[in-house]
Amino acid sequence: MTMGKIDADPRGQSAARSYRAALARLVRGEGRHADHAGRVVRITPASVAREAGRSRNPLYATHRDILDEIEAAAGGPIPARDLAIRFEELEHELSRLRAEARRHGDERRALASENLTLLYRARAAESRLAALLARTDGGHAQPSAQKGTLGSVWNSS
Repeated sequence: MTMGKIDADPRGQSAARSYRAALARLVRGEGRHADHAGRVVRITPASVAREAGRSRNPLYATHRDILDEIEAAAGGPIPARDLAIRFEELEHELSRLRAEARRHGDERRALASENLTLLYRARAAESRLAALLARTDGGHAQPSAQKGTLGSVWNSS
């Protein structure tokens, strides 16, 4: 029995082992590469090569069988552990956003109340100013100043 080209090449076997080990880690959701660690990774030849720390070229040139394994794994389900982690992250994000929405609603109500108080104080100040101007002019205040608005008082001087 003769050995094939890949079987006779120890470097080829080593590369095949590292590609397969990387593929297995990605399928389990246990990637070690900085781009893959703790994340759900789409299984592609590029991600497997990155995880293996090797070039993609040998996959296409000499390891077509591993490409078939990658294609089969890419169609498989996402690891349940990763889905559970992602679900927890999304639940946490949702509760945080709901808390922020409540806080923003409270802030909006407080600002509306403060705005109403300021409007009341501004109108009271306008009335006092109009009365003061009417007394100091001896009743000869200009008609625009008697309207009781800050804009008309400021424009009359």
